[in-house]
Amino acid sequence: MDHMSEHAPQRKGETMKASFSLLVLAATAVCANAAPVVTTTQGNDGDLAKSPSAIDLIEGKIATELPGDKGWHPANSDPLDKLPAFTDGQGMRATGLTGLLNDFPGPGTPTKLIQYDLNSPTDIWEIDVFSGNNGRDGRVFHTYTVAFSTDGANYSNPIYVQSHPSGTLNNANNNQWARVLTQLTDSAGPLATGVTNLRFSFYAVDNTQGQMRDPFDGVNPFTGIDDGLGAPISSPLILEIDVVPEPASVAAMALGLTGFAATFRRRRA
Repeated sequence: MDHMSEHAPQRKGETMKASFSLLVLAATAVCANAAPVVTTTQGNDGDLAKSPSAIDLIEGKIATELPGDKGWHPANSDPLDKLPAFTDGQGMRATGLTGLLNDFPGPGTPTKLIQYDLNSPTDIWEIDVFSGNNGRDGRVFHTYTVAFSTDGANYSNPIYVQSHPSGTLNNANNNQWARVLTQLTDSAGPLATGVTNLRFSFYAVDNTQGQMRDPFDGVNPFTGIDDGLGAPISSPLILEIDVVPEPASVAAMALGLTGFAATFRRRRA
């Protein structure tokens, strides 16, 4: 598949790191003093702040598609490029169509609505979303909301994440990034506590000319801002979604995997 920007134009291949204040509705039903922050990095695979994780909380889980989900882009025909791709820890597969969502969802309407159910109540400290396109165009951007539940029935207000300010360009004349990563964290501690379920809504991002746009015509109800641009029609390729617990838990899981691998090698020797 082949804004008013807050930053000076970037040279091709250059990586830009920034935190964007595009979140206004925090998970107040789960964390009372939420202060969410989004950090964006982009460029090529090696330019991102981190790689997809193989040990996060939803690794290997297959999401449930919720009512209103728009399915997949017709070009995305390999089953492994659909829901399994979001949690396989791999990033872009050889097909080049990994996680390609459906176009034309309509203004303000998500194109992909999914739910993940955790094994047990867990504190969530970070959510990482990877997107990209080997065609290096506007499909590398992403916009989503995430809401948390502690009982599988009642959900918090959604947190809104837009990878780049509206108007940012990624096309043959600007930037030409192939990959984008957003890291959603909270400056006050965990994003949410005691979480049992998460719901993600992903939106279209591009006007087909490599220009990032927010999902709405007129005022964005999440930010309270009208970006002055029409709603996008082209959707992103979502390569990976990682839901990260407390850093100490991640370290323990990684250590456990390392120990298991060492034991396995000894037994095979």
